[in-house]
Amino acid sequence: MEILVRPDPVSFVSHLTVTLLFAGLFAFQYRESRHVYFQYWTMAWVLLCASLLLRLGWMTTGRTLFLLPSGVLQLAFAASLLFAGGAVTGRGEIQVTSLALLIPAVGAALYAVGILTGLPGSHTLRSVLLLGMFGWNFVTSRRLWTSGPGSGRKIYSVSLLWGAALALHDVIVYAAAELPPLTAASSHLRYHDTYYAILETFLAFSAMMMWMEAQNDQLRRGNEELDLSRRQLALAAQTDPLTGLLNRIALNETCQADSAASGIVAVLDLNNFKDINDALGHLVGDEVLASVGNLIRASIRKTDQAWRWGGDEFVILFQDQNQAAACERLQTLEQHLQRFRIRGRGVLPVGVSWGTAEVAPGSLRRAIEEADHRMYLRKKEKISPSKFFGG
Repeated sequence: MEILVRPDPVSFVSHLTVTLLFAGLFAFQYRESRHVYFQYWTMAWVLLCASLLLRLGWMTTGRTLFLLPSGVLQLAFAASLLFAGGAVTGRGEIQVTSLALLIPAVGAALYAVGILTGLPGSHTLRSVLLLGMFGWNFVTSRRLWTSGPGSGRKIYSVSLLWGAALALHDVIVYAAAELPPLTAASSHLRYHDTYYAILETFLAFSAMMMWMEAQNDQLRRGNEELDLSRRQLALAAQTDPLTGLLNRIALNETCQADSAASGIVAVLDLNNFKDINDALGHLVGDEVLASVGNLIRASIRKTDQAWRWGGDEFVILFQDQNQAAACERLQTLEQHLQRFRIRGRGVLPVGVSWGTAEVAPGSLRRAIEEADHRMYLRKKEKISPSKFFGG
């Protein structure tokens, strides 16, 4: 007795038409993009088209020999979904071990023997294999969610679960039909192609959504990397490479912005720094400047700002601090410089002169000029032309 129910012609033709349409659509996408993702999906739809055409041979000739390659290709389609869905990143992340491939291979061989010999249980076995493949694909596809949940991935995962449910239904129906006494499968299977056509439509829809989401994610990451590069370049353009402090360009921009800065601004100048360069060389002088820059950065708060104004002159803005607090911090900085050490040369006291001025909103440039004037007055009082290193 023939177990299978011949499908409704309209349902079958609709299924075949939808599958051919998807095969052509994904083949076109692959030709345009040359992306491995569309290559896998094209192969999947081609396998399904071939399976349906072979089943058409069974429908027109009645020869069950067509059912064997048709069933194997249907299993191959279900297996290919594992790679088609996982290739969305284009990195070939999905890998299948030899042991995992052995199970469907043995099952397909048993299915082939059953079809060729007419043994009962063959159609049930094919449905069991489909159930296993759709279920395994569903479990594996859940890992895709860790790379960024999206609607496409969710629809794809639900579609695989739907495929597993259809396969489970087939297992129950064919098992009931192939148990003695043999009976024809339920007549509602005539429209089975319609159910699978709807399932495959959702698979194709989710495949395109996953591709678009992957491209959007890639574009977003590219924009983030571009923004980071721009910020790094902007920071590099405003940073003094020797001291790590902001440079004169950044100071001019801050002054021109007429910001609402308030607090105390200080201008610092190293005493007799030219003597250090002349006596010990410019490399030692650069080491001194770099160490002073590190010391200044370690001495200010995150809300404060410090610039290398040029040469051995520095500007510090103590945000929202009074004169007494700022002077106390500058005195601490001066004491540290008096204990300054040079590698291989021991203690090298570095004298510093500084002047301060109060900053009102919009008056940073005027406050710097005032602090600079006071610094020079203080410097004249402290520095003697006869001294080698000023104290």
